[in-house]
Amino acid sequence: MSSSSSPAPPTVVSLLLCDQVIDDKLTNKKSAIGLFNVISVPRTPSVIQQMVVLASVTEINQRAPLELRLVRDADSEILFHTTHMVESPSPLAVIDLVFALQGVQLSTGGPYAFELLYNGEILMRRRFQVLVRPGAAP
Repeated sequence: MSSSSSPAPPTVVSLLLCDQVIDDKLTNKKSAIGLFNVISVPRTPSVIQQMVVLASVTEINQRAPLELRLVRDADSEILFHTTHMVESPSPLAVIDLVFALQGVQLSTGGPYAFELLYNGEILMRRRFQVLVRPGAAP
């Protein structure tokens, strides 16, 4: 590898969607609470008050810019994105990234996905469904 080439992309070990993550400061263990693949809403548009994306990433060479984005599958519209510079003490370390999201706006029912990217390249994609409950009271 020449000195001008970019480093290899990090490896995503997992990408989870859940209601909350509990971080035990004594052991540095994280507990994902309320894992889900489907969100049921009474109507659309809807706002999800709180959700968490938990990503575990390894093979980071010192520092890596990682982007998380929320995409509506029907038209590939990016609804949300954030970028963070992630630091790792060693390429062998597994770094847990906790993205606590509030006020996530979902305009329609159907498939959505969270994508984790490195330099614009998708490393992993986690899909979920938004279901509108039939006959739900307003």
